[in-house]
Amino acid sequence: MASVKTLSLVSLMALASLSLAACSQDSAEDKTEQAMESAKETADKMGDAAEEKMEEAGEYLSDSAITAKVKTALFDNGGLDSSKISVETRNKTVYLSGTVATENDAETAGQLAEGVEGVEDVENDIVVGN
Repeated sequence: MASVKTLSLVSLMALASLSLAACSQDSAEDKTEQAMESAKETADKMGDAAEEKMEEAGEYLSDSAITAKVKTALFDNGGLDSSKISVETRNKTVYLSGTVATENDAETAGQLAEGVEGVEDVENDIVVGN
């Protein structure tokens, strides 16, 4: 009888150990799945942030390229003294400032800027003066 009790107790302990092991394995699998999901979410967020920064950099490069093209167009126009004209571009809007000799020169500068590829708007604040 003692051996039946002992055998039953050993069997019960073995069953409990197996049950605990199974629970531990399920728990470990759950934790692994949770960690993988968390890592995926973090990677997605990092990817989105990187994409946003790349778009911002692309806009900055685009604005810089527009500024360079406008300055070249102003410089290449032989009848216009562009040495006193400042050009800035933000969000594809060109801002012209500075001084020119005639009203016609100010208008020409604005028209040249408008003709540059990628320019969406021109704010012409050039004044006539010396």
